[in-house]
Amino acid sequence: MKPLSVVLVFLILVIPLVLMGDTREDLQVFNQDMYKRYSDDFQAAVDDAGDYLSRLEQQPTTTAVHYGRERQLQLDQDVLSVFYSDLALKFGLENNQTEMNNLKMHIPALVMFGYSGYTLVTLDDTASNSGKDELKPVSWPERPYYYKLQNGNLLYFTLDDNARVFDTTSNEFYEGEYTTLAAETNLNPLTSIELFHEIRQSTITSLVEKDLATAINRHLELVKRMGLSIQFTLPRGLQEQSIQDVGIMAFIQGYPLPGGELLDAYSLGSGAVMRRKVLIGTRNSAGRHIAYGESCVPPGVTVIESLFDPEEAARKGYFIEDCAVR
Repeated sequence: MKPLSVVLVFLILVIPLVLMGDTREDLQVFNQDMYKRYSDDFQAAVDDAGDYLSRLEQQPTTTAVHYGRERQLQLDQDVLSVFYSDLALKFGLENNQTEMNNLKMHIPALVMFGYSGYTLVTLDDTASNSGKDELKPVSWPERPYYYKLQNGNLLYFTLDDNARVFDTTSNEFYEGEYTTLAAETNLNPLTSIELFHEIRQSTITSLVEKDLATAINRHLELVKRMGLSIQFTLPRGLQEQSIQDVGIMAFIQGYPLPGGELLDAYSLGSGAVMRRKVLIGTRNSAGRHIAYGESCVPPGVTVIESLFDPEEAARKGYFIEDCAVR
């Protein structure tokens, strides 16, 4: 065989392999970018809902404000509306209720952390007026952050150093900060403020973990009734979380992305999360889409939406004008 023929055969064999390798690498990078984008968007939606919940409950914690059940349910629905609307916008599903229902099926539960207890939110399928199945979020009764002391008394934590102790013998309540309670009643095994903080965190995460296990089992039954096949497990790292502020926790599992990857994400958002810089998406009289900083939106423009980072604004085609950085 002539040398030129050998070279041609070599090129015929090698070039497709090189092109296939490049294609696979490009696809892998695309999938990684897509996964990060959706993960970040999910975290952003949880952050926004957590921040909204925190602002709703901006009452002096020392007054231990408790809403009536009806009012509390309305607050829960307000937070859920913010979460689902934000998620639909970020995932591009705001005008597609079918796909939004599919997305919800991959979110088996949410947890709203309040000052003195948490509320679990799950989905139920109910018949609508038209007779079709409808997915509706259902709030469980608020569960207090409670712990049984060695003497049988019940300690009710809050998200700060205030707590209540119910004496099961005298049917009396003791209330105050840790140092006050320790002087009035037996708090064993919470013999120091450090142990108080440690046991408070482990108590909250253990209670949430137990309820989430129940919620996941219920959600699996719902998924089967809907004719879907999705596997759910408890999110990893829950025990390592430090719950110190009012906020919301959510996780998504097995959600199919455009590139074929399955999204698994676990997010915690609260008032303690540093608020990202808000940009206001607008359209001017010439039809140009511009995202301004909150403090520098000019008069006469049409406000379209709130954006929570420059990357999101750029992805949606906005030019960014932020007077704060000039």
